[in-house]
Amino acid sequence: MMKQNAEGVGDLTLYKMMSDETKLNILKYLISGERCVSEITDEIGISQPLVSHKLKDLRESGLVMSYRSGKNIIYAVSDESIGALLEAGERVGKSLQKTCNCVECEEKG
Repeated sequence: MMKQNAEGVGDLTLYKMMSDETKLNILKYLISGERCVSEITDEIGISQPLVSHKLKDLRESGLVMSYRSGKNIIYAVSDESIGALLEAGERVGKSLQKTCNCVECEEKG
């Protein structure tokens, strides 16, 4: 049985959603506030259908919530702790880059 966090999102689902670069970029953008699809499309720089598809996946996973405002659907992260998780991931990534001992990094100095 898959372990679930407090929001009911399974750990595997969480990491799967965040392993997709486009979904990760959407989550990072939504941390700063609620956005409609056109704002996300402009910021991320990909087509509206692709943004909508990625948002559907994020919404179904429970990481993003949405509501209708007039003609627009507004999207937001479902939990503030997602921002802290993304920040922690960036810190770990930067730390790993600094401590990498692979041949390629050794050659760069």
